[in-house]
Amino acid sequence: FATPQPAPYRREIIDTPDGDFFCVDFLDSRDKRRKARGLVFLYHGLEANSQSPLTVRQAWSLAEAGFDVASISFRGCSGEENLRPGGYHMGFTDDVRQLAEMLHKRDPSRRMYVTGTSLGGNVMTKFLGELGEGAAECGILGGAVACVPTSDNSVIDGDKFAREVYSGNFLKSIIPKAEKQWANFPEMFPKNFDIEMVRNATTIGEIDDYYISPLYGFEDRFDYYDRNICVGWLSQVKVPLFMLNAKDDPFFDPAALPSKDDVREGTVRLVETRYGGHCGYIKDIFSLSLTSLPSVIARLVSGRKGKTEPGGNAPNGWLPDEMTRFLVHLDDAYDNREFGRMEQISTVFEAEEELRERYGELEEEARQLKREGERLEKINEGLMAERRRQEERASAKQALMTRLEAIYSEAEARASREINTALNSFLSNDNQRLLTSEDGNAVQALK
Repeated sequence: FATPQPAPYRREIIDTPDGDFFCVDFLDSRDKRRKARGLVFLYHGLEANSQSPLTVRQAWSLAEAGFDVASISFRGCSGEENLRPGGYHMGFTDDVRQLAEMLHKRDPSRRMYVTGTSLGGNVMTKFLGELGEGAAECGILGGAVACVPTSDNSVIDGDKFAREVYSGNFLKSIIPKAEKQWANFPEMFPKNFDIEMVRNATTIGEIDDYYISPLYGFEDRFDYYDRNICVGWLSQVKVPLFMLNAKDDPFFDPAALPSKDDVREGTVRLVETRYGGHCGYIKDIFSLSLTSLPSVIARLVSGRKGKTEPGGNAPNGWLPDEMTRFLVHLDDAYDNREFGRMEQISTVFEAEEELRERYGELEEEARQLKREGERLEKINEGLMAERRRQEERASAKQALMTRLEAIYSEAEARASREINTALNSFLSNDNQRLLTSEDGNAVQALK
């Protein structure tokens, strides 16, 4: 439902020092209102290529925002048969380094950025870590990556559903490639390589053990992961890097997501979302994208209107647009001529860090105000309850006083009647003749 229109790439084949080659598909900026912002190197994920739907959406998103794009296909993924065994792995940075150096020599003033998802994002992160302080000197000023490996493959290999659906899909392309390479140039494989172990592999971990590790000189898959997983390179990144990961990514252990302790003095902005899966971020079945406020704002600012993008019959999606948004933000900062290059890098991160910290402070203040509001509400409820109790007591007291007054009046009236009755009886004719005159005077006075 969401296959984008193919990008009008311009392919260039780059020969490598080891006697092989890799392919780069260039896409020019689609924003004709201004000079291209700069060049973005784009790397795809495991066993994908520059024509894969997500990669094409990323390319369109970048080109529509004003960037030129260099979409690199890992060796063996471009559709061209390579000349050496292997091809790439999660830490293979040789090709992107060669391309960056070559293009920087062509135009030393051109700004360059890197981006990638999944395995490609890991390669780009490690590449920036390897360059360290030298990245900006080579014209590479920042990057944006997403859904990058932060742990080994035990999660994807350990879950039965993931192993059958995901791992199985990858193995269908990796194993035939290995067999073809073994048939074409077996003399180039190391002595400890066993093609039968590769043929019988049922997990990605076994491919890393029996195919990747011997070809690239790693002791085993654990040595391979330790030396190449991007988390270990974050502290060495010295240009702005945006890293987005989802906590529900089925490929990786959420407990292994990087933290500030991993970044340390590195210049990496870590962003985690609760949902998103592995390069998912689905809005609906028709667009397979999730609209976000930043993306909508970016579209309005850049003049991009409507649900359907100029590049194809489906939106680019939230993930490509979110990474593009960061690179646009970064490139705009470099346009401010009041700052030098490294000062701009520092300024961008300091501003974002300040905003993020202020946002955190405001969130905490909001939580405190909510707690205080709840406390005051409870106090008010208590006061209202006490007021009701006092009113009930006052009402009961008034009712009691009214009842007592009625009882008193009734008793008084009854007593008066009884006294009069007794006196009248006492003063009857039979009693009067027994009284002395003095007694009679007293009775008359009493009456």
